[in-house]
Amino acid sequence: MAGGPLSPTESGPAQSGPSRVEQLPPVPTSGSPLEGRLLRFTLVERLAHWTYATFFILALVIGLLMWTPSTSARIAGSWQMVSHLHAGMGLLMIGLPLVLFLSLSRRQLVRDLRDVRSWDRDDRLWLWRALRGDALRGREMPPQGRFNAGQKANAVIVPTMAVGFLVTGSLLLAGPHVPTWLFSGALAVHKVLAVAAVFLFAGQLLMALSTRHGRDSLRAITGGAMGETVARERHQKWWRQQRG
Repeated sequence: MAGGPLSPTESGPAQSGPSRVEQLPPVPTSGSPLEGRLLRFTLVERLAHWTYATFFILALVIGLLMWTPSTSARIAGSWQMVSHLHAGMGLLMIGLPLVLFLSLSRRQLVRDLRDVRSWDRDDRLWLWRALRGDALRGREMPPQGRFNAGQKANAVIVPTMAVGFLVTGSLLLAGPHVPTWLFSGALAVHKVLAVAAVFLFAGQLLMALSTRHGRDSLRAITGGAMGETVARERHQKWWRQQRG
């Protein structure tokens, strides 16, 4: 997600990472409002991201309290209130980011979706190498656009899981009004989604804290700007567009 007019991710034949990096000119460190940094995320994008993250964590904590035997026994008398609070956090997690985009920055949402949908050979190679652990080891990766392939995949997985939470959560709230088999199935899927969400969140946290690129991405989603050196190394296609 970037702070300015976007172009679709460049596509075309993959080129070897090292040779492309060696041909790049030195990174400029002056002549821009943010010296040595590039604006990557708009204010609306940052607000939407942290709104989703905040309500996800709240919904997760409440859900764990309901799921863990020792704590679920203590809240048995307030089960209905706690379950509705859990559902409310989930609705806010999904609804508020959409409201922010649709009311304040529809064009940015369209651009982000266009970027996420744009996959080329470099993206597929990047994802394969990332699954092997190359990104965590700091190895040279194929050139990427504003979103790398992992971020594109995450942008598809997270909304899909959110829809799953919404559907299964609605069935669970309906309780006695749905068949027993449907309620049991919804509960099982809801739990599987919760476990998957925890692992996904933990993986993102690990990446954000353990790698230089992850830490700079974390600063970017907080303050908006990304270090130009990291942008050139890890988002080379986007860097070229910005400096084109």
